[in-house]
Parts: sequence; C-alpha cells; structure tokens
Amino acid sequence: MNWITLSLIAYLLLAVCFILDKFLLKKSIPKPAVYAFYMAILSSGVLFLIPFGVKWVTFSFFVRAAFFGIIFIWALVYFYKAVKKNEISKVAPLVGTVTQIATFFLAVAFLNQDITQSNLIGLSLLLVGGFLVSFDLPLNYKSISRGLSHSIESGILFAISYSGFEYIYKEFELLFGDENVFINGFFWTRIGLILGGFSLLLVSSYRKAIKKSIFSKKKKHKESRSLKTLSLFLLNKISGGSSSILINSAIFMGGAVFVQALSSVQFVFVLVLATFMAIKNPDIFEEKLYFWDWAQKILAIGLIGGGIVLVSL
Repeated sequence: MNWITLSLIAYLLLAVCFILDKFLLKKSIPKPAVYAFYMAILSSGVLFLIPFGVKWVTFSFFVRAAFFGIIFIWALVYFYKAVKKNEISKVAPLVGTVTQIATFFLAVAFLNQDITQSNLIGLSLLLVGGFLVSFDLPLNYKSISRGLSHSIESGILFAISYSGFEYIYKEFELLFGDENVFINGFFWTRIGLILGGFSLLLVSSYRKAIKKSIFSKKKKHKESRSLKTLSLFLLNKISGGSSSILINSAIFMGGAVFVQALSSVQFVFVLVLATFMAIKNPDIFEEKLYFWDWAQKILAIGLIGGGIVLVSL
C-alpha cells in the first residue's frame, strides 16, 4: 500500500473522529472538559508499549514531554467547546488552518525558518480559506462569533503541542540514540496527555462536571456511562489512534510535506459525512445543504489545501 492510500485512509478515519466528537458532545457527553478527560484517561493504553523498548528518561526530558502532552489536552477542551457551538464542517477546517499558521510562525520564531514568497502566498491562502470555510456569506455577527475564540485558542495550542512533539522526538534521538525513538517519544508525550486529564481537575467547574459524570445517578449522567456511549467513545479513540499511526507511516514513506499537502482532504470527508448525518440528525449537525454553501466550502477547502502546500515548501 503506497503513502497516498495510507494518507487518504488516515484522513477518512480522522473525519470519522470529528463526526463522532460532534455526536457525543451534543447527545451523550455535553461537557467538553468531561469529554477531554475521558480522552486523556483512555491514553493510559500507551502503558502496553512498556515491554517494546520504552526507556526511562531524565527528569527534565520527562517534564518537557509531559508539558506538551498537557497542552494537547487543553487544546482538545477548546476544540470541543467550539464543536458544541458551531458546525463541525466549519470548526475542523478553521482549527486546522489556525494550527498550520501558528506552527509556521513557531518555526520562524524558534527554528529560524526563512519566510519565502511562496510561504507568504500560502499564508494568504490559508487565511482566506479559513475565513470562507468558517463564515457564511453574507456575514452576520452570529456567524462570526459562534465558537470563533475557542477555535483560535485550540489551533494555537495544537500548534504548540505538535511542534513540541516533533521537538521531543528529535531530543530523544539526540540524548538517547536512534533506537525506538518513535515508541519513546509517543509514550512519554502520551503520559503527558494522562497528566493533562488530571490537570482539568484543578478547575473547580471542570472537577464538578467530571465527578458528576462518573458518580451521579441522574439520567443525563448515566447516559454518559451507557454501553452505547462507551462503545462510540471507544470507536472514536480507535479511529483516532489508527489515523495517527497511518499518518506517521505515510510520512515515513512519502515525506511530511506531501502527506501534509493531502491533509485538506479530511475536511472534504468531514463535509460529506456531516451532510449525510444532518439528514438523519438535523438537531445535532445543523449543516446547511444549499448549493452556494457547498460551493463556498469546497472553494475554501481548495484554498486551504493550496496554502498548506505553499507554507510547507
């Protein structure tokens, strides 16, 4: 199987994750912090990697790896808040666009990456594409404000965490050699995700919501612990984990630039899946089905794809 096929399957699985996020947040687990907490706890499955080459690391390395994992969980909280407030076909591309832009500027600021003319054109395309995919024309205040701040916060935090993950992989190779780099980088950053879940307990409102979701006997809280909810949640985690593995495999085979260039296809998958789900569950997905809405979003996704290519050069 070539890297293009792997990438397409990976981005389809990621789109399925986005759809399940929207469904569960609207239907079964309405509190974003609770949802992120459960996601963090499920990351404890990474402990099964211990027999496969996990090494004990220095305390300072552990702190840095854990820090970026914690940041990732808080990025999820803001992402889920945005998903609750707006259409998933708008939120996912906007967060992806903000993440791409913020990642580029982090590379410029900390890795001394030069800004080329192609980069500037790419950034412009990302900005225009992110605008068109997120805001309905003609503009109105409600369209602009719904979940916008949370999407931006999420994108920036994702950029910090993804850049940090890349840094951790490189630092591990530098400090401990090139053996089992991926396993160790993945393991220690996922330990950070688990710690990030527990860090949510430091916020009083989040702590109360998490406690109620686990122990409350009210019907709405029991729903979050039902077999159906747990099954969908587990399916979501499996889809996300499989997507991550396939994307990393595709990067190994074809290179990060080319795999990243295909990433906008995930937004096409999200748009199609959300549209079909809206037919059956219009109260949850609220996706518009008008011709001009499709045209605007497809144009925006094309601009985002072109921007990603140019920024990655």
